[in-house]
Amino acid sequence: MARIPLVIDSNEPEDIPERLRGLGVDFEVRKIAPGDYVLGPVGIERKTLADFFNSLVRKRLFEQVGRLREAYPQPLVILEGDLAEISAFRHPQSLLGALLALETTERVPVLTTADKDQTALLLSVLWKRQDKAAAEYGLRHKPKEMTLEQRQRFLVEGFPNVGETLARSLLEHFGSVRSVLNASEEDLKKVAKIGEVKAAEIVRLATARYEGEQRRIDGDEDGTQGL
Repeated sequence: MARIPLVIDSNEPEDIPERLRGLGVDFEVRKIAPGDYVLGPVGIERKTLADFFNSLVRKRLFEQVGRLREAYPQPLVILEGDLAEISAFRHPQSLLGALLALETTERVPVLTTADKDQTALLLSVLWKRQDKAAAEYGLRHKPKEMTLEQRQRFLVEGFPNVGETLARSLLEHFGSVRSVLNASEEDLKKVAKIGEVKAAEIVRLATARYEGEQRRIDGDEDGTQGL
């Protein structure tokens, strides 16, 4: 039977699809949640070592893996990076403990790759053997599109140090994404676990002028620059 495309979340680095294209993988890029890649019944979360550690510190790791497990018959985590660097983290034992918990308690396999090249290679192998995976599960799983509520939380989670739980609290308190964006520091501090620092960071990010890569050069609008 014809192979189905590998679905890639639109937030994934563009160079990974480029590598997959070179490996002959048929894929499509769109917004999906949860997960970074989906192929039939398999939902995949890709994390670099730094991402993995940060998610663990912010207590978001097991929430993310839990949603992945609920959404797909076969959840899978790809841990990307040199495992020898684990000892460089402040609490390497916590990172190793989380890996052990994923494998033994959560029953979610963790596959390790050295870099993006190996990640793309692993994904290509998964795509090429999808016939076996589909036969094993007897189904073809359709990736979940983000609901309105998930999209709202996703937007608010873009603020510094705001995870899913805090994003939910902000939205429940203010009622909409727009109201969160328009909130003052004093209003934000009324939400549990939003202190002075987080409130200031949110307001700064929401109100800062976007400069972009090409900043306006004074005197260049009328073509007089350099004359």
